[in-house]
Amino acid sequence: MRLSRSVSGLRDQLDSELNLNVEFHVPGHLLAPDFQGVRTGAFRKADRLLKVQVALPVNPPENPYAYGVQAIRDSIDEAEAWSKRRRIEFDPTPFRSLLALVEANGQAGVDDQEQRPGAARP
Repeated sequence: MRLSRSVSGLRDQLDSELNLNVEFHVPGHLLAPDFQGVRTGAFRKADRLLKVQVALPVNPPENPYAYGVQAIRDSIDEAEAWSKRRRIEFDPTPFRSLLALVEANGQAGVDDQEQRPGAARP
């Protein structure tokens, strides 16, 4: 949730010809992702929106925020590879810059909580 808020708070600053929708697939009791890692999904040409899907592991990672940041980084890489295969212009630089800010915000949040006695870890 914190990662989603961090990205949402910064995405209006992003200027790109291609829009990315990173979708996290969470395994549950009834359904689980039928893939591992990251893959591209549908592309809506009218919106220039590429869906990138991330399969989350069954066991939660030790640091969910860092895991999510890495998953988004992998999604940007996947989008770049997809755009090269499809010969669609995509500059990953603005996305990587936004992700660097998200990562720094997450680290700042961890540092702030470590400084407060009795604070829960993210």
